[in-house]
Amino acid sequence: MDVSSGGSGHVQKRNLFRRGLSGALALALGVVLTTPSCSVIVDTSTKQCDVNTDCPNGMKCEAGVCVGGGDVLCAKTADCETIGAGQFCRKAPGNASGVCRPLLSPECQVVEGDPTADNVFLIGSIHPTTATGFDGEVGISMENSVRVAIREIKQNGGLPLAGQAGTRPVVMIGCTDAGEGSVSIKAARHLIDDLGVQAIIGGAFSSVAIETATEETIKKDVLFISASATGIALTSLADKPAGATAGLVWRTVPSDIFQANALTQYVSKLEDQVRMDLGLGDEPTKIALVHKGDAYGTGLRNALQSTLTFNGKPALSNGANFLVVDYGDPEGTTKYPEAIAAVKEHGSHIVLLFGTSEAASSLYGAIEIGWNTALGYKPRYVFSDSNYNTGALASAIDVGADAMAKADWRRRTTGVVPGPQDTDMNYQYFVTAYAGNFGSDNGDPSILGAASAYDAAYLLFYSAATISDGILTGRKLAVGMTKMSNADPVDAVINAGQLQLSDTMNKLVSGTYKTIDYNGAFGPLNFDPETNDPAANVQVFCLSDDGTGKTKEQLSGLYYEAESQTLKGVFTDACK
Repeated sequence: MDVSSGGSGHVQKRNLFRRGLSGALALALGVVLTTPSCSVIVDTSTKQCDVNTDCPNGMKCEAGVCVGGGDVLCAKTADCETIGAGQFCRKAPGNASGVCRPLLSPECQVVEGDPTADNVFLIGSIHPTTATGFDGEVGISMENSVRVAIREIKQNGGLPLAGQAGTRPVVMIGCTDAGEGSVSIKAARHLIDDLGVQAIIGGAFSSVAIETATEETIKKDVLFISASATGIALTSLADKPAGATAGLVWRTVPSDIFQANALTQYVSKLEDQVRMDLGLGDEPTKIALVHKGDAYGTGLRNALQSTLTFNGKPALSNGANFLVVDYGDPEGTTKYPEAIAAVKEHGSHIVLLFGTSEAASSLYGAIEIGWNTALGYKPRYVFSDSNYNTGALASAIDVGADAMAKADWRRRTTGVVPGPQDTDMNYQYFVTAYAGNFGSDNGDPSILGAASAYDAAYLLFYSAATISDGILTGRKLAVGMTKMSNADPVDAVINAGQLQLSDTMNKLVSGTYKTIDYNGAFGPLNFDPETNDPAANVQVFCLSDDGTGKTKEQLSGLYYEAESQTLKGVFTDACK
């Protein structure tokens, strides 16, 4: 990917399961901890220095690592026990010795796998696991999805590498970014500078992903994979340092270009329905596009308004019939009252809401409840992906007691979200695996970003297996990512999950498979060789009654097919 601005393509969900940093270690299965930290051997690391003057406080540069100033040198983690628990032996890639460093930090408190094992392949995870509101469960769901993948490769005996006997254990260090770029940067610095990780799965929100990548990971030659950052700006990020042959920033979700294309066709279809339902005749359709003032919201706005047509002409040629409202950003200044008043005064027939949780919690209900009933109609609402399956839409609707009013409000609310249909075989495998590991009260595998985080971990396993000398670096892993599409041989089509894991890794190590075509839990991940972006279908979702009078979100059966670039399917009865 080559971005100049941020975005915030993410999903948020009611945080039914909250945890503080102090309690996170209790969740780290597969590791024995008797203190707030533990030990690990790492031989995948990033260079801290080239010469002594690159190091602070009189430390010396040895094999790319700053040493001295009381550092304990080590060949294995056991050597670090002389300075207490919670240390690991940090080595530069391929080196036999390194220095002892703390495993955990205030932001990084979750361990999956055995960090005391020799020759560990350590990867980082940075997600909003401790964020407030809906964001916390988003982070938990994504981190847990990576943990499921780590457990599955452990069950398969670890990671085979070319030129090395046996296999390597894979360990994840989970960090929180609390939904903020500054916290994500602190976590990334610990993972890279202290632990020497070469790959990080993180950046649930596009703005956070871009800030972390530009400030830390790209400069330090670390591969960075986001599983839910859909912001268009991410595509143009300058992520290929001098000498690199592959970009260092990837994502396992599509750019919002796909969402904009889906919205263009769906809103046109919806306009026809609205005109028929309301008998508009010669009266023009009025559409309001209300968006968050960050790069996610503005990027999606820009993409849609350049392609959307209604009243038989381009959106931007519709004058007063097309209202565009920027309601600001909760991280800065918001303009909720002004946005609400503008939409109500406009009398929009269709209201497009492009934002994160605040779009549902601060705007959606206020527009609906304060609507001018003298108009004789209420608007249709269309949400972007960030509010699918978060609980926010249901929370707004279910506070009312009038069953008929709630049913009507549900009927008028739809949205779009990238990903597979619920019946997709690989997706169902992942959902079942997640439930088997974490149950139903520890995150939600249906949240946007969960299945794609699981895929990101699997892509790291397979990318590592392509490295011919077995020495893992961020640049080599990035090159490995270029080998995850366009199978060679043609039958190297690999589905997500454990069934093909061992065989695929061994064939990549041996060279039997030069490249593979990975079909993920999130769907087929066919990466564009120029942008590193995958293509993906976009589902239309609706709201329905769960059978008890409460609101539930579900996929409607209508979807935008990336390959044909058209809408396919029909609404299920529950969505009509």
